[in-house]
Amino acid sequence: MSKRFRSLAIIVFIIVCALVAAVSVIAVTAPLPKYIPFIVIGAAILIGAGGIYAFISALMNAEKDYHGADYAAMIDSVTGGVLVLDGNSRVYKVSDDARGYLGLPAEAIGMYKTDAIKDAELLRAIELAEKGESSLTEYTSGGTTLRVLVDPVIFNGQIVGTMLLLLDMGEQLTMQKLRREFASNVSHELKTPLTSISGYAEMIEAGMAPEKDIPDFAGRIRKESKRLLSLISDIIRLSSLDEGAENEKEPVDMAETAEECCDVLARSAEEHGVTIEQELESFVIEGSPGLLSELVYNLVDNAIRYNREGGTVFVKVKEGLVSVRDTGIGIPEEHIPHIFERFYRVDKSRSKQSGGTGLGLAIVKHIAEKYGAEIAVESKVGEGTEISLRFKTAK
Repeated sequence: MSKRFRSLAIIVFIIVCALVAAVSVIAVTAPLPKYIPFIVIGAAILIGAGGIYAFISALMNAEKDYHGADYAAMIDSVTGGVLVLDGNSRVYKVSDDARGYLGLPAEAIGMYKTDAIKDAELLRAIELAEKGESSLTEYTSGGTTLRVLVDPVIFNGQIVGTMLLLLDMGEQLTMQKLRREFASNVSHELKTPLTSISGYAEMIEAGMAPEKDIPDFAGRIRKESKRLLSLISDIIRLSSLDEGAENEKEPVDMAETAEECCDVLARSAEEHGVTIEQELESFVIEGSPGLLSELVYNLVDNAIRYNREGGTVFVKVKEGLVSVRDTGIGIPEEHIPHIFERFYRVDKSRSKQSGGTGLGLAIVKHIAEKYGAEIAVESKVGEGTEISLRFKTAK
């Protein structure tokens, strides 16, 4: 019994003892027939003992309900499904997730294990747990692969039940696949410019390059080095976003941010033969100036790189909205759902020519999600693309 309930029981016990003592004193001192005081004292003791027993029983039930609610809350808060069987192999506690995974009814409490669980492998694992052995197995529910840890519940050296912890491996497997793909893509993307740099440098060093071609080779080395540095910078940036960096908040005027980004990219636009037009109305977001600037920068930079010579980039900012539209090559409909994926490129040859890293829009998506912004993409092949961000946190 916990200290809270034990203290209350002691107080009640003292009160009952005091009442029995008082009744005994009164019975002895009162002018009653010879045997009546003993009968009164005995009755008082019996009533007092019965009262204490009834009170402690009610107290223990209350404690059980009190802690039962705590246990239920703890079980429901566990990531994954939890099912607990008692010493009689009946369902004692079950979380909502476990109920869904195992297809259990709402009144699952009290069901025998073979009625609640139909999977032979899980039942075998439970039998092992009832003998004191832990095991790890897999279970498939509705196309979802679950990893199930089955452990005996031991109290005072005795096995008093069994606990099943069901973990959805789908998300973990997806993350592992994404990590492998990302590592593979990074290796490939780093290898391409490094191969070019190494090749041109080796030709110059060995004297194999004609003197008239050396400036051209040096220019290509510089271009590939710049591309490599951009790629490394974007990879580092994505890693910091994955780790939740830059949580500082201050008022950021999105119109001023967009204007600064357009000024920085003015030379790039000129080199690509693209004009930037702006329609800016001030609105403020509480956030990181660096992150929000990077978001707009990547949108505008992307619109410049994938535009046509003589094309235009339209940057629009108004209450809660940041929109960047270009008059470029456009995106085929089947590619639109994938453009925010890391290293995804609609036209790989054009990406290489424009010097893009394939990570700009992935960074945009990360930052947009951080600020709860909804992303919308409209595009027509040969006419251009518009990417809009609607901020819910705008003030």
